[in-house]
Amino acid sequence: MSRRAAGEHPPENDLPPIELDTSSTELQLRIFKQSWKNVSARHPIGSIENPPDIVTLADFASAILERRLTDVVRYRRQAKLADKSLAPPSKDGGGAHLINGIKEGGKPLKSSSSAQHNNDRILLTSRCRSQLRKFVKHIASMYHDNNYHGLEHAVHVTMSANKLLDMLQDGSVESLDSSNEDFMASEPYLKAQQSEDDNMVDSLMRNGSKFSSLASGTASKSSSSSSLTPRTAHQHNQTYSDIFAKFAFVFAGFIHDVDHQGVPNARLVEEDDPICNTYGRISVAEKHSIKVAFRTLNESDYDEFRSTVYETNEDKLRLHRIIHSVVLSTDIASPERMRETKKRWHEAFSRPVQDHGPLAFSRLSLAGKNTATKEIATVQASKLQLVTCDVDTIRREGKYEARGELLMKRNSISTRTLQMEGGQTVEYFATSSNEDDIKTALRHSVMLETMLNVADVSHAMQSWELFCFWNRKLYEELYSAFKAGRSDNDPSSGWYQNELNFFRGYIIPLSEKMKKSGVFGDRGEEWMKNATRIRDRWKKEGKRVSKEMINAVRKDFE
Repeated sequence: MSRRAAGEHPPENDLPPIELDTSSTELQLRIFKQSWKNVSARHPIGSIENPPDIVTLADFASAILERRLTDVVRYRRQAKLADKSLAPPSKDGGGAHLINGIKEGGKPLKSSSSAQHNNDRILLTSRCRSQLRKFVKHIASMYHDNNYHGLEHAVHVTMSANKLLDMLQDGSVESLDSSNEDFMASEPYLKAQQSEDDNMVDSLMRNGSKFSSLASGTASKSSSSSSLTPRTAHQHNQTYSDIFAKFAFVFAGFIHDVDHQGVPNARLVEEDDPICNTYGRISVAEKHSIKVAFRTLNESDYDEFRSTVYETNEDKLRLHRIIHSVVLSTDIASPERMRETKKRWHEAFSRPVQDHGPLAFSRLSLAGKNTATKEIATVQASKLQLVTCDVDTIRREGKYEARGELLMKRNSISTRTLQMEGGQTVEYFATSSNEDDIKTALRHSVMLETMLNVADVSHAMQSWELFCFWNRKLYEELYSAFKAGRSDNDPSSGWYQNELNFFRGYIIPLSEKMKKSGVFGDRGEEWMKNATRIRDRWKKEGKRVSKEMINAVRKDFE
């Protein structure tokens, strides 16, 4: 069967649906074949000429979100087929199992409804695709024309976050740039995408083990050859959570700075900006971006896109958990936030978790059963915020008493919760009474936050060209704020040394976390090597680069 490619630039209302055999677009292939060092929406990389326009940047973000959402829906479909394969034999087909009109060990059977068959092949409808792209353009339009914290930064973070996910899966030092394979083939569960494959479900479940690398810190190089069993079929919940978490992660990258004013949180507080009345005095910009994103997603224009993302209430809660956690973690200027981050990292990785076998990436999604799911399903997204709730508070409120006792014995791990209007709280990282499960859930939560922190400053761990480009963009934004009277400090003073301090105090330690986590296998040293190489070159050339940059930017402001 020939594979149809989704159109590159048809009108949004004319987008074809994405089906089981739809190929990736040229833009998707371009994005997913970029190496970590070369992640960029610009060509050539680092060029200050010919900046991409809003349509181009929206296309990049849409391509990534659409691919990750397609993965989610594809797995949902395949998991349902796996469940069907465990059902009692049908009377049709001589007692053989029927999977979407296909008899195991036989040829496809004639469907009683060709329309239903065609519908079963659709992963994303034309309307869903159109709404996704409209949503992306809506969010894009709310990014201010900031030199640094603008739409291009958001897309670069999204592309870097997306590449981190592929590197997490890859676990090898080989570059993906040289691969000529369709990007869909890089995900194990997508190798079984043809519905005509008699062994589709068996292949799907065999390859599920590829996601199980976090606990041991090594990437799986081979898959099990065991056949489909009731036990393995029920493991699809973990693998599904893997895939959903990946969509949530790139979604967070795209929205994390929406409506950013181009000045730090401290300045917003000093100016008594109206958003401070809503979000307090800590991480106000990040909290505002989260609210803007979910408020927009809840608009009626995006009903089908939203319903595709949220198939269940658990999906809704899962998305909120991840978005709130990782976006708030990007507020690295907050001493309170950084102290909490450091504390959580120490708790997560200072002592090993007892090895009970490989754990899937799914645990990053914190997708365990939660008794509060039904309650939170009725709460509007804009009412949620992530908070830290200490154990004493939990015990006083009489909530999660057993967990409180366990954590009091440990006297170390702070519990994070989702807090809703009215004061209700939903436990954030711990869903099991087992102490190792608590530690593992915390570890995975912290790792997701760390990965977005890396994506947020990825230019300092990629290439010299990208570093110089974004270094200049940041200087332009800070200098613009200074000239507009929204900053008391001229960033020109000490720029060279301040960059070295930033490498020493944040970039290098962050890159060390990526290695120490053990999550990325053979690729764990890549961020440290790149950051060290860029820092060392800055030591040699930074004074000259700073002088030339400052003079050029000042000339632009004359």
